[in-house]
Amino acid sequence: MAKIVLSGYFGFNNAGDEAILYAMLKTLKKIEPELEITVLTHDPEKTLKQYAGMGIKVANRWKIFEVIPALFRCDLLLSGGGSLFQDVSSSNSPLYYLGIIFLARLFDKPVMLYAQGIGPLKKKRNRRLASWILNMVNKITVRDQESKEDLIELGIQQEIIVTADAVLALQKQEIEEKPGQEILKRYEIKREEGEKLLGVYLRPWEKNEYLLPLVEALNAMMEKNWKIVFVPMHFPGDIPVAKEAVHLLNNHQGVILRETYSPEEMISITKNFDLVVGMRLHSLIMAVVAGVPMVGLSYDPKVDRFLRQAGQVALLSVNNLNAQNLVEMLTWADSQREEIIKELDLRIPSMYQKAWQTARIAVSMLENPDSGGEKGES
Repeated sequence: MAKIVLSGYFGFNNAGDEAILYAMLKTLKKIEPELEITVLTHDPEKTLKQYAGMGIKVANRWKIFEVIPALFRCDLLLSGGGSLFQDVSSSNSPLYYLGIIFLARLFDKPVMLYAQGIGPLKKKRNRRLASWILNMVNKITVRDQESKEDLIELGIQQEIIVTADAVLALQKQEIEEKPGQEILKRYEIKREEGEKLLGVYLRPWEKNEYLLPLVEALNAMMEKNWKIVFVPMHFPGDIPVAKEAVHLLNNHQGVILRETYSPEEMISITKNFDLVVGMRLHSLIMAVVAGVPMVGLSYDPKVDRFLRQAGQVALLSVNNLNAQNLVEMLTWADSQREEIIKELDLRIPSMYQKAWQTARIAVSMLENPDSGGEKGES
């Protein structure tokens, strides 16, 4: 039985990274059901429970005497997906993931970067280490063209394949609305006649100075019969900024979902909204998968990159956010709902196939570490 180890930002209650893990497990297991997959996770007990139906094993990512045996026994290390090689959120974070790759190569294990988004890498130390260690891996896939260009700039010599974020391997018709409806019902959220639901996915950023124009825009939307629902993608880290926003709203009318949700629940919640405004990248990816029009608030190049990939122009920066511009953008996105969904329906099949291509490449490496791989059905 072939053994794979997954290394990513797993077990931290980050809905985007958990959705990546869920999609990776789902695609890999569908192509090769007998795979033995070990996940390096911050919370082994929770990860094991959450993905119990997928037959995974877990190792504590911080315990070297669990990590080393897992790497030593494996046939392949998959590093990703997500944005593991960036030093904006933490200058030391890339060192961990580079270290895992280095250990695997020390044991002569094949390594693949799995649909990663690269950068920004600002520290000279991190750039040098990334250039050295990433040149050791056997196969590189990235989720956007700009990430490929970033790797080339770092001095990566080997082939770099552009695929798509792992979550794009999920399909709209597979997403059930009912779990999300039940969650919203618990918070007494329902549409009255003429009302619409606006899902807001925020994250802390610098001093949260973007909140004042954002709240001004949300107040204007409430006057147009929109209900505002704040969804924490990183629990509980996103709760304080949502609380701050609700405190500033007229009559504190916004509702905050105050729980952590499984990937299936989070995508289901998203499918119940009429419109999404999101800072978190995977709130926008989930909106695309669910077929919901969205407006992105960019704090990082990865947000811009994805919306361009999805053919969407609804993008504003949090660094100079203007309330009137945001209201106009939200109103436009709502008025162009059918056209936006049609455009997404045209683009999604290509992104879906690319996301599955990543999984096929990974499975093919079990037979040939240097294979490009087209094994399996999507």
